[in-house]
Amino acid sequence: MSGDAYAATGLNAGCDTWYSVIAGTFPEPALTLTRAAQAGEPDRAQAESHRLQPLWDLFARHGSLRVVATAVAQLGLTSPHNLPLPLRGLDSEDRARVAEVLRELGLHT
Repeated sequence: MSGDAYAATGLNAGCDTWYSVIAGTFPEPALTLTRAAQAGEPDRAQAESHRLQPLWDLFARHGSLRVVATAVAQLGLTSPHNLPLPLRGLDSEDRARVAEVLRELGLHT
C-alpha cells in the first residue's frame, strides 16, 4: 500500500508492503508502526499513526514530496532548493510549520 497516513490501517488489514515516504528519512516511526502491525498490535500501530497526524496533515496540504524535501533541507541533508524544476518549494511560513512539526514529533535523522 502507499499513502503514509493510511499505513496503519493498511498494515493492520494485512497489506504485505508499505511504500513509505517517511521511512527513508525518519525510519524509527515507520518501523514502530510497521512492527506493531506485524506483531498483531493494531492499537499500537494506530497510536503511532495518530501521533504522526500533524505530519500527515502537512502531507495532505502540501504533498508529501514537498514536505519531506523541506524537512531534509531543514535537517541539513540537502540544499534548501532541492526540488527539480518546475516544482516549487514551500514558502517561509509553511517551512516554519514543517520545522515546528518536526520538533513537536521529535523527528530527526
